[in-house]
Amino acid sequence: MLDPILTVLLLLALCLPAAPLSFLTPHSGPPKPPPSPLGPLLSLSLSLSLLLPPPAQAISGGASDYAMMNVNGDTTTFSGGNFKGKDFSQIIAKGASFAGSNLQGCRFFKAFLVATDFTGADLRGASMEDTSMEDAILTQADARGAYFSRTLEDVKSIEGADFADAQLPPKLLPILCERADINVKNKVTGETTAESLMCP
Repeated sequence: MLDPILTVLLLLALCLPAAPLSFLTPHSGPPKPPPSPLGPLLSLSLSLSLLLPPPAQAISGGASDYAMMNVNGDTTTFSGGNFKGKDFSQIIAKGASFAGSNLQGCRFFKAFLVATDFTGADLRGASMEDTSMEDAILTQADARGAYFSRTLEDVKSIEGADFADAQLPPKLLPILCERADINVKNKVTGETTAESLMCP
């Protein structure tokens, strides 16, 4: 393959031929203007555009953040951090810890959250839909306004969790209200889990 600089010089030589001198020779009629260099320059510009790589494009919105990552058993990376608004869709996080983290507005769509620890996490407005949550821990989690699927019934603990204004499947509410771990107050909101669920 030719060196890029040599290629550009060859194209320049091809696209900028010597200007004819016919306009300098005697002739009848009005003098002819010299040929315009715009044509060859346009050809050179087109050739360079085909040779040179396109400029890098900025990515808006943080791309896919942590979507589809495998963090099984990771108890440090996501614990006690600020991940507000991040995308964790389809993350595989069995036994991982998000304890004490700011997860406001995060997306966990179809995430594998078996035995995942969300103790004391801020899950306000988070999307936990279609997740696998068997044995997950939501102790003292602030889940106000979050979105959950039926799999919430499989979690190990919701003790002290606040689910005020959370979006739950209608058939799930009676099941949660029968649990034995719904009578502890959330340390942030002061509401018991039962009160936040408006259990009868």
